[in-house]
Amino acid sequence: METTDHAPRSAGLRRRRFRGVFGALALAGVLGLTACSSSVDAADSGGGGDPQSGGTLRIALLSSPESLDPHLNTSFAASNYGNSVFDKLTWQDPETGEIGPWLATSWEVNDTNTEFTFTLRDGVTFSDGTPFNADIVKKNFDQYVFGDPALGIKPNGATHLRSYRGSEVVSDDVVKIVFDAPSASFLQFISYSGNNQPGIIGQKTLSSNAEQRLDPANIVGTGPFVVTEYVPRERTVLTKRPDYDWAAPGLNHEGPAYLDKVEFVTIPEASVRTGALQSGEVQAAFDILPTDEAVLEAQGYDITSRTIAGLNLGWNINTSLEPTNDINVRRAIVRATNRPGFKDTILAPSEGQAKSVLAHHIQGAIDYTDDVLGYDLDESRRLLDEAGWKVGADGIREKDGKKLTLKATGHYLVPNSRYTYESIQASLKEIGVDLDFQFDASNIPTDQINKEYHLINTNRSRNDPAILNVNFNPDRGNSARISADFPGRQEIVDTLEALESTLDPTQRAVLTERAQELVLDEYVLFDPVFEPSQVAASKGVYGLDLDATSRLHFLRTWIDQG
Repeated sequence: METTDHAPRSAGLRRRRFRGVFGALALAGVLGLTACSSSVDAADSGGGGDPQSGGTLRIALLSSPESLDPHLNTSFAASNYGNSVFDKLTWQDPETGEIGPWLATSWEVNDTNTEFTFTLRDGVTFSDGTPFNADIVKKNFDQYVFGDPALGIKPNGATHLRSYRGSEVVSDDVVKIVFDAPSASFLQFISYSGNNQPGIIGQKTLSSNAEQRLDPANIVGTGPFVVTEYVPRERTVLTKRPDYDWAAPGLNHEGPAYLDKVEFVTIPEASVRTGALQSGEVQAAFDILPTDEAVLEAQGYDITSRTIAGLNLGWNINTSLEPTNDINVRRAIVRATNRPGFKDTILAPSEGQAKSVLAHHIQGAIDYTDDVLGYDLDESRRLLDEAGWKVGADGIREKDGKKLTLKATGHYLVPNSRYTYESIQASLKEIGVDLDFQFDASNIPTDQINKEYHLINTNRSRNDPAILNVNFNPDRGNSARISADFPGRQEIVDTLEALESTLDPTQRAVLTERAQELVLDEYVLFDPVFEPSQVAASKGVYGLDLDATSRLHFLRTWIDQG
């Protein structure tokens, strides 16, 4: 499934054959484009024979949805739940990156990438029987971007779709979505199944307030399952829609799902999740530890995995605080991160070495392993010496009477993150840097993190280089906490925003490389650690599909009940 054919940066930019939406649009032209996509073979049932209908799949996750609203949810558990309840306008092929139809059958894009006109699929209904049409699409995007203060609904999509102006209902089955600035990645984004996903919700949900969206009775989507039970921090139950018959063509599946039900069970401890799988309490489990992954494979369990396409797990480096406002300190931290060593000694086989800020799935990802991401403690020491940090009597560097002490948050929801972050902590100590960890920062206010923490963990999913713009652009996510008077602020804005300017594959490749260099070399805004994976270990379960964002969807999943 995964490829590793991107060129090392030191060899210069190699012109690779770009597949997917960028190549498709360049060949077909941006006006009058009709969507197309390669397909997943429905006959590929994982060696289990012909698919069987019926049964309940119980799958263990380390957390649970914080809400049933797909636009709000920010957890991995929630995004996996949302994928089977809320369909998207487009579908992204997980192998090629190509964008194909789903609830939209075709589209036209103007020559400035500011207007997207969609023709919608006929015969689609929401789970409460109401029709899917252009009016409901307009209402979805308006609420997604602008929020609804009267209902307590936040503008959850504002960062993703910053220049969204509004939507126009052209006819019952045609809707035009308009932006104030180029938004070339919009076609890919509306297929996105990660956090704050733009799944289409029904009028009943749109009219519900934030608290009411915790009640399954108010959750209405067009997907193959409906929510029938939700117990926060315990379980979420999905039940099949027998009338569903509008899967994305790329899935090559007709009719409803095979399973009768899917039950998500919350089991925070990795060892307990594995034990539940081995005892038969659940038939699948996510977030398997490396040691357990090997044991389960030896016991005959199937491992379904895919490294996450998006930003690799790592640290956003806070440029607004001393001492990480010094670029030499930022470079020293990056050089002290042993990415190849993690792959050799810590990571599971399903996980990958970080070779850029972008995961290798992303079109245009460049390999920086032998350049700015090279592991080199001597270079780290030289950089700190050059910055005036001298080693003190206790081995920790000092400057102007202050210790070189950094505060960091760790990604406690990714099983291997603790080990990799602790390894970096040890490396930093070798070069005279004291690192203080807070592994679960979920209850720390954002303002406090911005003011106190130098290294802030992140792992953002999206199978498009535009994630760099969403995350690092100081006018959008501003994950590096770039201040208004930061010397390179406008260059960062312009360089990252340019990713939205074109769908031409050659131009996009150049812009994507430039954006990576800016983040990793010119300003050093991020320290990549590794490519995490999402893993489902299963026995007697077939057709567990991981999509282009590495989220599960259960339309084709079935259980051998023989």
